[in-house]
Amino acid sequence: MANRILVVCVGNICRSPMAEAILRHRLPQEGCVVGSAGLVAVEGSALDPLAEAVLVANGLTGKGHVARQVDPSLLENADLVLTMERRHVAALQAIFPACAGKTFLLGKWQRNADIADPYGHPRPAFEHAYQVIDTAIASWCERLEQY
Repeated sequence: MANRILVVCVGNICRSPMAEAILRHRLPQEGCVVGSAGLVAVEGSALDPLAEAVLVANGLTGKGHVARQVDPSLLENADLVLTMERRHVAALQAIFPACAGKTFLLGKWQRNADIADPYGHPRPAFEHAYQVIDTAIASWCERLEQY
């Protein structure tokens, strides 16, 4: 099983922190480290309030999350890197080419589906993003348990 999972989106205040919270909830606590980062994160930014509200509505929380910028050391230390969009995969491979073999779309098992950014949209967009992320993570967890 991948022991260190990094989830990446753009700003690290909506999708990747929601995915991080869901992964932490679904994966066995023992030995798994889950983190998130953004391609153009404003370091230190808090989780979007709508993302937190949707997490709380689903029995989770991202309270205390602080946005951070993805960098080569985060990518190098991850066993598995999951992104929200195809263009994120390409951007990460440009930053750290060695991550190519361990970087995948979170929506890989949903026909390589991109997960739309809810930032700046009303709550239903965040609820939709949560559902899509949750479904994608369930698919990943099934496969990760096999290794």
